[in-house]
Amino acid sequence: MDSTKRCDIPPEGGEVDYCLFGGIVRNVNMIIADEIYAENIFITTPESYVTATVKIKNASNEAREICAELIVLDNSSAVSEKRVIPAGECETFEIKTEIEDPKLWSPDFPYLYTAEIRVKKDGEMCVISRVNFGIRHFEFKSDGFFLNGELLKLRGVNRHEQWPWQGRAVPDKLQKRDADMIKTGGFNAVRCSHYPQSPAFLSRCDEIGLIVFEEAPGWQHVGDEAWQAVYMENIKEMILRDFNHPSIVTWGVRVNESWDNAALYKKTCALAKSLDPTRPTHGVRRNENYDTTEHIEDIFCANYQYPETPRFTPFVSTEHSWEHWTDGCGLPGASDAEAMAFTKSFADVMDYYYKNPLCCGGFAWSMFDYNNEVNYTKSGHVFYSGLYDIFRHKKSTSFLFLSQKSSSENAIIYISNYWTENSPENIEVYSNCDEVELFINGKSQGRKKPNFYVNIPHPAFLFKNVKFEPGELTAVGFLNGKEAARATRRTPEKAAYLALSPDYTKLVADGSDMTSITITLCDKNGTRLPFAENKVKIELHGDADFIGESEIALEGGRCAFMVKSRFNQPGKILCTASSAGVKSASCEIEILEYTGENDVPLP
Repeated sequence: MDSTKRCDIPPEGGEVDYCLFGGIVRNVNMIIADEIYAENIFITTPESYVTATVKIKNASNEAREICAELIVLDNSSAVSEKRVIPAGECETFEIKTEIEDPKLWSPDFPYLYTAEIRVKKDGEMCVISRVNFGIRHFEFKSDGFFLNGELLKLRGVNRHEQWPWQGRAVPDKLQKRDADMIKTGGFNAVRCSHYPQSPAFLSRCDEIGLIVFEEAPGWQHVGDEAWQAVYMENIKEMILRDFNHPSIVTWGVRVNESWDNAALYKKTCALAKSLDPTRPTHGVRRNENYDTTEHIEDIFCANYQYPETPRFTPFVSTEHSWEHWTDGCGLPGASDAEAMAFTKSFADVMDYYYKNPLCCGGFAWSMFDYNNEVNYTKSGHVFYSGLYDIFRHKKSTSFLFLSQKSSSENAIIYISNYWTENSPENIEVYSNCDEVELFINGKSQGRKKPNFYVNIPHPAFLFKNVKFEPGELTAVGFLNGKEAARATRRTPEKAAYLALSPDYTKLVADGSDMTSITITLCDKNGTRLPFAENKVKIELHGDADFIGESEIALEGGRCAFMVKSRFNQPGKILCTASSAGVKSASCEIEILEYTGENDVPLP
């Protein structure tokens, strides 16, 4: 496997604000096909009809009578088409069936149908393929994004497909877990930055109702004609691979943050339309040339621009909130004041796009901290722009988005303050409750209605001039006058012990299954030491692979390492973590025998 830098292939040729990884980072499958096989299956859902377009190849040395049959499982009878395909030829079948009273896919109701395609040669079954799909109708208009006829503000986040030490080479369950974290984190949309992402991630977006902006690989740089030809091929591959995902609502056909190139982008838009006339295109331009840039794609997108009246509509702010990338406010161990400033940079933009009917929504930059090649923030090639750190731990800002979820789903309350003598006197509380009352050591500091970032679905609560007293700071949230949620901050005391917390306690011995294990430094009360940078030594005992640094410094009182199973090596693994002056920690991971079929489900 040759991982040599290739400046003639996207996204390379200039600086790249993410890491490119060598080796095989996705699943590899061997497919043994009949001499008659389906090359492509595309499902479209105009109105209440389901249309399957199936490209069937006859690789035999004689003509064959082929019957292609479509069944939407549990919902329609079989519909078929017959024809004779000459030897060595490929023909396209288009089969249509109607679904009565279709169930429409949406973030709140991500209903998936299954189409079964059956192919018979000379009357004998030779191929059965299944494709999941969703029925939904959407439109980007000058006054917003409409899904199934209803206005929906896109509250999104950008995601890099990357993990510490492993790059992109992780099992499907970690891809799915990322999608779950984004959806449960308060978002209804995700932008795949800046390349097509794992099919497992996209399938999970289908299943949980997470709207997707997908893009071909690229970052600022556009190369010569040969480079551009590869970029065109990348767009084709992306659309053909991911056509059937109902979560995807638009194809990105412009290199992220690139300068204008009308000749190229007219071709990329035309290519996308020829392959998929059912979806619009979008292009993300540089913020520096927002005032003069051309508009070729269907959706006008710009990074770090928040105009009251966009130059073109439909308009989406595809990246927002870059004010604190280099000043430490996004670090996991940031002070309360820094964390509040970091949150404000996101909240102000969310407040903007909810207030402005001419903006379809926005995508925060970014969901997770990540390693980047450029290192232009001079942060050791770790970009601290995330709402979560690189290990997938929540930063304070993440709770602002989490609190935007409906209170009917779950009442949420979070105090953005570690309650130390250095904490600011203004206390921010993020909650989807109607009212919040604040207490210091049991004494009420008043009860308030939401009063901060007032245009977002669930504004924040700001308590001013709260004097610090060591002990407990408690926020109680009320819905319709009744207590619905409660959060308490306890002043951190002296470090006492380490704790280990694995994401998964059971793995499968397939040679690729893995889990992250969080290390946390706590005081005697179980409170995390939020500014601790202690060195921790990690040891692994048993037949498994350790992924990480055997001696690592905490960031904000915690960090993580990973454990990966070895092929056909079941058993129990003991993990230990130790640090000077505090009690050590241990945890056990069970690795189950791999049967070739078993997998460990998401928790």
